[in-house]
Amino acid sequence: MKRNISLTLVAVAVAGAVHLAFGLSSSLPQAEIFFPKGYDSNRAEQVRSVLRSDRFQYLGGLTSYWEPEFSTTLVYDGNAQSLTAFLAALNEVKGISVRLMFSNDLSKETGSALQAGSWWAVYSHTMPDTITVRINLAAESLGRDKFELRLPKARP
Repeated sequence: MKRNISLTLVAVAVAGAVHLAFGLSSSLPQAEIFFPKGYDSNRAEQVRSVLRSDRFQYLGGLTSYWEPEFSTTLVYDGNAQSLTAFLAALNEVKGISVRLMFSNDLSKETGSALQAGSWWAVYSHTMPDTITVRINLAAESLGRDKFELRLPKARP
């Protein structure tokens, strides 16, 4: 009898922990960033305007509520021209730095939570004024071995 009660308690604890872990992230049907409290609302709206623009094909995203990062990853599909326009638009938002990172194949980094897409826009509370764009070098839409990216000029 004691063993059955112990097993039941362990099962309930595991189920609760699994439920809690899944509750710490949410999928995003539309491009959205979970900005920190008190974040500049004008800047946040300018960023949202870029992320939600019809010029860019949003595939989905995920916000993770794990402290301290509270990270958001947004997945986009498109060609090199579209990516260049995306970077230029983000670069126009005053107070935001755009950081580029490259992945040989984002599909190997996604697990099952996100699609690979052509690029990801990643935001974290630990770097509140930076958006990291992770470029998927394996994306066919980017041209793979013929990929050419034109970077926007730095703001004065």
